[in-house]
Amino acid sequence: MDRTELLLLRLEIESLNAEFAYLIDHDMSDRVADLFTEDGVYGRSTGERSEGREAIRESYRQRANRGPRTARHIFTNLHLTVEGPTRVRGTTILTLYAEDGLPPLPAEPMVIADYDDIYELCDDDKWRYRQRIITWLFTRENAASPLALGAKARS
Repeated sequence: MDRTELLLLRLEIESLNAEFAYLIDHDMSDRVADLFTEDGVYGRSTGERSEGREAIRESYRQRANRGPRTARHIFTNLHLTVEGPTRVRGTTILTLYAEDGLPPLPAEPMVIADYDDIYELCDDDKWRYRQRIITWLFTRENAASPLALGAKARS
């Protein structure tokens, strides 16, 4: 890849990460699963994972059913490694402010974490997550994720 192609790739991946944050932070989490490949994986370093768009969608559906939540996902320090023309690995840092309820809320980060991602260029020429794994590094006391990765659909 030449310099221009690398810059364009970086902009496209940054845009994907920004869309991920925007959808969650603006009550459109029902669309987050569409940012993953059909068989994409969203997981935690502790082992919980949702595999496939429908499983990811179900995790967010169950989270939304718990009531209002206010969040702001701030992604920084994107590092990319190109593995091929349709596959890139990346790591980005998340600073997350989140609380159940409506704003205004206390401004204390819930977690600072690494996201380790595998991005794939799909047939429609869009980059999507093939795999997205979060590792919590710093947490607020008693912090817990409201997202039930690996959740099964409720009957």
